[in-house]
Amino acid sequence: MLNIGLVGANGKMGREIARLLENNSAYNLKCAVVADINYTDSALKSIAQLCTQDINLLNTVDAVVDFSAPKSSLLLLPFCVENNLPLVIGTTGFSAAEKALINQSATQIPIVFAPNTSLSVNILYKIVEQVASKLANFEVEIIEAHHRNKKDAPSGTALKIGEIVADARKVNFNNQAVFQRHGECSPRTNSEIGFSVIRGGDIVGNHEVQFISDGEILAIKSQINNRVSFAHGALMAAKFVVKQQPGLYDMYNVLGI
Repeated sequence: MLNIGLVGANGKMGREIARLLENNSAYNLKCAVVADINYTDSALKSIAQLCTQDINLLNTVDAVVDFSAPKSSLLLLPFCVENNLPLVIGTTGFSAAEKALINQSATQIPIVFAPNTSLSVNILYKIVEQVASKLANFEVEIIEAHHRNKKDAPSGTALKIGEIVADARKVNFNNQAVFQRHGECSPRTNSEIGFSVIRGGDIVGNHEVQFISDGEILAIKSQINNRVSFAHGALMAAKFVVKQQPGLYDMYNVLGI
């Protein structure tokens, strides 16, 4: 049985993972770190005795699963390094400098860094990689939609898709990403990677990649209707990361693709 420490347990993803762990004999939720110890939710009542704001109580777990916020994740990193704790990071919204800190920490502990732990989305990543290479002259637009309360935009998943396209075409993502179009715009260049963001309602996560050329469009779409897929993937990542040497891993490594 794998002892799990869950950081961000009172967030949307944290609550979903807590529900999944309740009835899973392969895992044991040993510690649940929350932002607000007074927070009450039906998904957390059964684990109330495990909830804490003290990350030091994570030092007895086998692996840490983090779905919190960048600020919390960055405080967690040195603790996991000091205590040699394998880590799964599902948090999104990191800056380039913050991602560099994660990379640096991965030289000392194994880290699965996955902005989206859905199994189907990671298969989408693989398909996009192949299409971006084969349809190298097609223009790329990425459209994503999430619930009204999501804090980062574009989503970590959308940015990952853009980075995959850029890598497949051997171009610099930061130079080609276009996040805003307003007013009078210059004609689109072929190498641009465009992003469109939708926020509203309780949308869990929709992503569509369009490869566009004169007279034809190839659209690849993922629609997630609940967070169970993310939770299953996160626990697969935890099972994977405890067996690894220090290094930075992703869901490709977890899935063996």
